[in-house]
Amino acid sequence: GMAFTLCDKNAGRYEVTIPAMGRHNVANALAAYAAATRLGLAPEGVIAGLADFEQTGMRQKVVHAGSMDVIEDCYNANPVSMKASLDVLKEAKGRKVAVLGDMGELGTDGAALHAEVGTHAGTCGIDALYCAGPLCEHLAKAAKEADSKLEVRHFADRESLMAELPKLLQDGDQILVKASHFMEYGKIVEMLETAQKL
Repeated sequence: GMAFTLCDKNAGRYEVTIPAMGRHNVANALAAYAAATRLGLAPEGVIAGLADFEQTGMRQKVVHAGSMDVIEDCYNANPVSMKASLDVLKEAKGRKVAVLGDMGELGTDGAALHAEVGTHAGTCGIDALYCAGPLCEHLAKAAKEADSKLEVRHFADRESLMAELPKLLQDGDQILVKASHFMEYGKIVEMLETAQKL
């Protein structure tokens, strides 16, 4: 999760902890606090509510798969959320692996926006990038151009990625799994969980 100090000029300072990762979720919590208190709710009650916040399914949910931790973020994806999730991953301890898939509904800018995410992936301090999908080819190429030492593998589709992924991962890896929902990347998380239970 995230811990931060909330300063409200009308109500004082509060130490807040939210069970969600990433600076973007701090911004979301601050927006929720501002809206709720301006509607008349007591600051202390809002702070308590933030501490009890629960992520909905497939949105930055941490799944333990043996010695690996998987950040399951497969509900949806866009360039902003992809970059934010990569920023969450870069703060993890251990080998940082991004398993990414195509982002949908980007129109004619799809290739350029995937390349933009790839550049971010290549400069944010992760150790490996494994991705699948036709648009992710642009992402993989841009990531490799941004960091020639980054381990990058691109696969034609999710099934091809799933066939190779167990051989690519290592004990203790911290793994982000993220793609638009149509890519069905939840199946990758299920595979990793199941394999670790055998």
